[in-house]
Amino acid sequence: MAWTIAKDSGAVSFTHWLEDGKGGEVLAKMGTPDGALPLSDGHAVAEDGEASRFEIFPGQSKFLYDDLFYHLPMMILVIGADGKILNCNKSALETLGYTEEELDGRHGLTILTEASRAKLRNEVYPQFFESGYFGNTEVKLMKKNGQAVDVLASAIGYKNAQGRVERSVAVLSDMSNQARTQTALRQSEQRFRNSFEAAAHGMAILSVDGRISAVNNSMIELLGVKELDILSKSFMDIVHVDDVSKVTDVVSKIRSEGGGGGHAELRFLGAEDKHVHALTSISAVRDSNGKVEQFILQMVDITSRQKAEEHLRQAQKMEAVGQLTGGIAHDFNNLLTVVIGNLQLIEGALEGNDKALKRAREAIDAATKGSELTKQLLAFARRQSLAPQELKVNHLIHEMEGILQRSVGEAVKLKVDLMKGDPIIKADPTQLETSILNLAINARDAMKDSGGGGRLTIETSRLHLDADYAKEHEEVEPGDYVMIAVSDTGAGIPKHLLHKVFQPFFTTKEVGKGTGLGLSMVFGFIKQSGGHMKVYSEEGCGTSFKMYLPLRAMDGEEKQPEAEEEPEAEDAKTKILVVEDQDNVRDVAVDFLESFGYEVLQAHNAIEALEMLQDNKEIALLFTDVVMPGGMNGFDLSQAAAQIRPDLKVIHASGYPKGAMVHQEEPRLGDNLISKPYQREDLRKIVEQTLAKE
Repeated sequence: MAWTIAKDSGAVSFTHWLEDGKGGEVLAKMGTPDGALPLSDGHAVAEDGEASRFEIFPGQSKFLYDDLFYHLPMMILVIGADGKILNCNKSALETLGYTEEELDGRHGLTILTEASRAKLRNEVYPQFFESGYFGNTEVKLMKKNGQAVDVLASAIGYKNAQGRVERSVAVLSDMSNQARTQTALRQSEQRFRNSFEAAAHGMAILSVDGRISAVNNSMIELLGVKELDILSKSFMDIVHVDDVSKVTDVVSKIRSEGGGGGHAELRFLGAEDKHVHALTSISAVRDSNGKVEQFILQMVDITSRQKAEEHLRQAQKMEAVGQLTGGIAHDFNNLLTVVIGNLQLIEGALEGNDKALKRAREAIDAATKGSELTKQLLAFARRQSLAPQELKVNHLIHEMEGILQRSVGEAVKLKVDLMKGDPIIKADPTQLETSILNLAINARDAMKDSGGGGRLTIETSRLHLDADYAKEHEEVEPGDYVMIAVSDTGAGIPKHLLHKVFQPFFTTKEVGKGTGLGLSMVFGFIKQSGGHMKVYSEEGCGTSFKMYLPLRAMDGEEKQPEAEEEPEAEDAKTKILVVEDQDNVRDVAVDFLESFGYEVLQAHNAIEALEMLQDNKEIALLFTDVVMPGGMNGFDLSQAAAQIRPDLKVIHASGYPKGAMVHQEEPRLGDNLISKPYQREDLRKIVEQTLAKE
C-alpha cells in the first residue's frame, strides 16, 4: 500500500501494489475537483450501517482501506452534512489529544480557532459548497489542552442527487514539524553566517565554476582588498600563478573521489603586489544527489611563519657555508704553511741563480696572497683570531678619514657625520678599520658603475634594539648598540639580490674584479663581535650598510634627559597623516602614534595624501616616507602640501641614515628626519618636538 499527495492540488492517492511490483491498483483519489473515481468494484462511496462508520470502499477493499485510513501519518476527518465528525484516524487523535469517543459527533468547527472558523465561513466554504473541493488552506486547530497547531487543510465533498454536499473528507497536514524544520534551517544558516563573518581566518564561498560569491572581513583584511573588487572574480585570479596547479589538483580530487575536501599551502595575490602565504582548505557542499553545489574556502595566514622559516633557512645556510669555508680555510692554511716554508727553504739555496730565485719569490708572493684569502674565509666563518679591546668608535673613524678619502678618490665626496660623545665598544680595531674600508671601497665601485662621483657618508649613532626587534632577528640581544653606517649614492641593489650580498663568493662585479669575499668578511667579523648587520637599498638611489655593535659605555656623554611624559589630554586629539607605501612599515608607525594618543589617518602614496589634506583641514602633522613610487617622493609631497597648508608640520622618514641622505643637497629636507628602523620612543620624541615648534 502506498499513498501520495499532489504538490499543487493537495490530492491524495492510495495505491495497492501488486506482488510482482510491476503495477498497482488505484484504490482512491481524494482532494481532486472531480471527486472520487470509480474503483475496481464499481463503488465510489458507501456506508456500513452495522459499524455505523463512513466507508469509501466496501467489499474486498474494506480491510485495506481501514488499515490505510487509520495509520496514515496525516490527519483525516470524515464530516457529515451537518458539520459533525463521523470518523477520524489515529494521527488526528494523537495530534489533537482526544479519544475517538470524544471526537465522534463533535462539530468540526469546534476544534478550530475563532480566526480559522471565520476564515472557513467567509473565504473557503462558499467556493467549497459550489465546487466540492478546497486545497492547501492554512488553518489553526485547537488541541484538547488548548494549544494551537498549524495545519494545511484540503477537503473533497461528496454530493447527493440534488447537488448538496452530504459528506466530506478532510486531509490535514501538521505544519509544526515543517515549521520546526524551517526554524532549525534558519537558525543553522544564521549560525553559519555569524561564524562566517566572525571567523578570525579568511573564508570565502565559491560557485561550482570557481567564482567568488562571498567573502568574510578577515579575508578582505588579509588580502588588503575591497569586497567589491573581489566578488565575482575567479578564485584562480587571486592565486599565485605557480600555485594554480595545486588548486586544480585539490578540486579534481574532490570531484573524482567524492571527497569532502582537501588542503594546500597557497600564495595569494593581495593589494599592491602583496603576497600572502596561507594554509588553505577547500571543501565541497553537495546536494542530496551528491552533486557539488558550491565550495567553502578557508585560509589561515602563515606569512609570518614562512618568513621566519625562510630566515631560519638562510641562517642555517650561512652557518653551513661558514662551517664549510672555515674548514677549507683551516686545511688550506696547513697546505700553504708547507708550500711557503719549502719555497723559502728553496729560496736560500738559489743564491746566484737569479732566474730561479725570481720564480721562487713570485711563488712565495702568490702563496702569501692565498693566505690572505683564507683569512677572509675564516672571518666569514667567525673563526678568525681576533684581538678585541675597548675602543672609541668616533675616534677610530676620525683617524681613518685620510685613508678613506684616498681610497675612494677625489671624485667621491666624503662626509663623516659622528654622533655627540664617543661610544665605546669592544672589538678588534684592525678588523673594524678593515671592515669600514672594505665597505667604503665597495661604495666607491658602486658609484663608479653609475657614472662616477657621488657621495659617501659614514656616520655613527646610538640605537636601542628592543625585544620586538630581537624576535625578528634571532642573533640580536636586546640592548643599546652603536650603529656605524656606510652609505653611497650609487645605483642601488635589486631587491631580489639583497638576501645574497653577504654570501661568500657572491659578487656583481666583472670576472677578475672581485672575490665576493669582502662583504662576507665584514658580516662574519660583526657577528663574531656580538653584533648585527643590515643592508638597506633603493634602486636608483643608493645603498646603506649598517653595522650594529654592542655599546659598552659613552665617553663624554652628556646626561640623558629623563623620559618625557606621554602627551597630555589636549594633544590626544591631534591629527597626524602617515604616508608610507609599504603596508607593514605603515602599520608600525600608525600603531605607535595611536598608542601616544594621536588620531591617525593613513595614505599609501603622495596623491592620496594630498586628497586627504584637502578634505581634512585638522591635520596638524604630515609623517611621510622619502622614497615612494608614483613619481612623487616625500620632499615633493611636503612641498605640494605646503601650498595647501602652509602651517602644516612635516617629518620625513627614510631607510637611509640622516647623514647619508641620497637627497643630501635637497633644500627641502630640514631637521625633521627620522631613520628606519626607528624605536617607539624616538618617534614619540621627534613628533612631540615637531608639534611644539612655532
